[in-house]
Amino acid sequence: MNGMLDSPQTSGNDWGPPIQAMLHERVQVDATPMQFRNRRSIHDDLERQMAHFEAEHESQIAEVRKHYVIANDPHPESFLRSHRALSQLLLEAVPHLRQHFGTSAVFSLRAPIDASGAQALYAVVMWPGTANDVRAALANFDNSWWFEMVRQASGNLTFTYELL
Repeated sequence: MNGMLDSPQTSGNDWGPPIQAMLHERVQVDATPMQFRNRRSIHDDLERQMAHFEAEHESQIAEVRKHYVIANDPHPESFLRSHRALSQLLLEAVPHLRQHFGTSAVFSLRAPIDASGAQALYAVVMWPGTANDVRAALANFDNSWWFEMVRQASGNLTFTYELL
């Protein structure tokens, strides 16, 4: 059968001379100062972007403080700094919380650390009414908004209530 082929079969490897210089050869081009200047400007731009993102995140945390009571406990803010997506999620939750719990409801943030060292953020509704009313409001909040957004929290945020 092989005798019927027009060209001989090969392994597909081309062992001819290299087209470009090999890495071990001395024809490599040295980096010019211009290339280093371009790298420096790229790093400067990245530093500016990082500073902008940090300032933006700090302003989000300041906005969260306007809507949620954070006691003299440093844990909630440090938790928000280490889980950066949560501050935006908390801000998006405010109109939905107000809709279901009323405009006079007070919301607070807590980030307790359990015995094993695990930590999560709790957005707590301070509720002056009955347990049945707050459970119904929380169920409506969950069904209308939170269940669609819960994945963004990655298990780090829980909305709950506390009876006054």
